[in-house]
Amino acid sequence: MGLAQILKAEYGDVEVEEAMGLPELTSQAQLDTYITTLETEMREAAKKFEFEKAAKLRDTIKELREKEFLFG
Repeated sequence: MGLAQILKAEYGDVEVEEAMGLPELTSQAQLDTYITTLETEMREAAKKFEFEKAAKLRDTIKELREKEFLFG
């Protein structure tokens, strides 16, 4: 079961995969790489004064970090 399905199960009424654009992550290494990519996107959005986008990315990163234990 991938992280997207777990999040979708927890937040059943929210389309997690579509809302977050979450790829199918099956290992801790993939999750770490994805979080790094999101952090880069968040910084770029902030540099461009796209604060709403940066805040959404920050929240997504926070959620993913809380779920890291799933692969541990």
